Amino acid sequence: MFEAIREGNQPAALRLLQTSAAREAVLGGLLGLIELYFRNEEDDKIEGFLAAAHSAGPPPAFGCKPFLP
Repeated sequence: MFEAIREGNQPAALRLLQTSAAREAVLGGLLGLIELYFRNEEDDKIEGFLAAAHSAGPPPAFGCKPFLP
């Protein structure tokens, strides 16, 4: 699932999550990776990322972004 997310393949990531027997554990792992990234990245890069995310408005529903290989 993490590789699918990294590649921008949200439909595949969503399918993997929906069919997982341990969804909470998978989401917990994803949140842990995000936390690890934020703790180890430079503050200005995190602030820039968050500012861009906020200026883009609310994200589309998970899985709505078309996968373009």
